[in-house]
Amino acid sequence: MRVAICSIGAELLSGEIADSNATWMARRIAETGCPTAAVLAVGDDRAEIVRALEWLAGRADVIVVGGGLGPTSDDLTRDAVADFAGIGLQRRDELVTHLTEVYERLDRPIPPDAMVQADIPIGATVHPPLGSAAGFVVDVERADRPVRVHVLPGVPWEYQGIAERDVLPDLVRRSGGVARVTRILHVAGAGESWIDNELRGLTDRLATADDVELAFLARTDEVQVRITATGPDPSAARERATAVLEEAAERLGDAVTSMDEHRLEDLVVELLRAGGLSLAVVETVTAGRLSAALSTGPDASGVLRGGLVARDTNGATHQLDATDPDGGPSTTALASAVRERFGADIGLALTGVAPGDPTAEAEPGTVAWAIVGPGESRYREQTYIVGDRAIVQSRSVAFVLESLRHRLR
Repeated sequence: MRVAICSIGAELLSGEIADSNATWMARRIAETGCPTAAVLAVGDDRAEIVRALEWLAGRADVIVVGGGLGPTSDDLTRDAVADFAGIGLQRRDELVTHLTEVYERLDRPIPPDAMVQADIPIGATVHPPLGSAAGFVVDVERADRPVRVHVLPGVPWEYQGIAERDVLPDLVRRSGGVARVTRILHVAGAGESWIDNELRGLTDRLATADDVELAFLARTDEVQVRITATGPDPSAARERATAVLEEAAERLGDAVTSMDEHRLEDLVVELLRAGGLSLAVVETVTAGRLSAALSTGPDASGVLRGGLVARDTNGATHQLDATDPDGGPSTTALASAVRERFGADIGLALTGVAPGDPTAEAEPGTVAWAIVGPGESRYREQTYIVGDRAIVQSRSVAFVLESLRHRLR
């Protein structure tokens, strides 16, 4: 059974936002054992949406449509799906009740146009809403075969929540095939050749297995070890992948920074919280990326006391009044000064020169960092990163976070 993904919205075509819904859905569809036949983005045009659905219906048995279910004039998905199915729209009483309750909780009158969210194609089954707009599913005959169309709101948390509850279980029931699950080990501070050597016995054994695959994916700031397993259902496939993942993690040891969607910065924040430690940061080369990485996770509150972003080391030194005993700028002195300035347990300084920086401090790509912790414990390291500005910045953040993780552990 083949599945297609169709995302609706002019903002997807203009490049204003990335289609994260389609990326997420494609990964989850793979877990059901169904191949994804096509992924298509369409603008807010009723006729174009119908044409897109016709094209996808020739290539897939199930189409998952996301977006365009709101109350505004450019939300045309429900009308286009009804056109594609050759049926009209019907206002559903239970959705009218839901919308009434939503606006009562907001203590706002219901805008006249909002009630269009209670309209779905005649005969369709409602996917109960998580926000204001409901999803729905309708079966359409095309070329003497049925095509099922699942339609979801475009807001990511609504899209994913309804898909988890209603769409993915339906795909599992209908596929009767083999599920595929991929689990990921994130490795920092090590190259592919070292990882391959450490996992050689495991990869040799898996070479003859037909239900588990192991592959490497080198990214800018890490190497991913990707373990994909198949099984009669997602649960069985996940169990097989997890067994291999745990063995690989044991072989790679401390080089593994995190697993699956868990990021290195999340792990660092967890270690800080577990130790009851706070952190202050001063950075130059990364233009605030390190502070942003440490402050975006759900557990970051209370860990990052504060930070300073400066153009160069001299500027940071001036702002923090930080000098080493010889009177010159020093990464270690900056770490100590920012720790004192924000009253944190640990001070971290990251300095260097990215390509294009108008400074003669050092050769572009030269990066240094220092960590000053409780009891004035000190650690300093320097490296050279080859690449453009974005690569130097992203790898600098990864190196520093991995260094801090190692010190915390």
